[in-house]
Amino acid sequence: MDSTPRSFSFEFKLDVVRRFVDGEATAAELAHEHDLSSPD
Repeated sequence: MDSTPRSFSFEFKLDVVRRFVDGEATAAELAHEHDLSSPD
């Protein structure tokens, strides 16, 4: 497991949130796509 915290740009976060809000992908799909922890 990676011990260094990752940081994400504002643009990256905005893109992910917009895709979720627009219904393009579920939170779980976005988490998987970007190697993020699951929102379960």
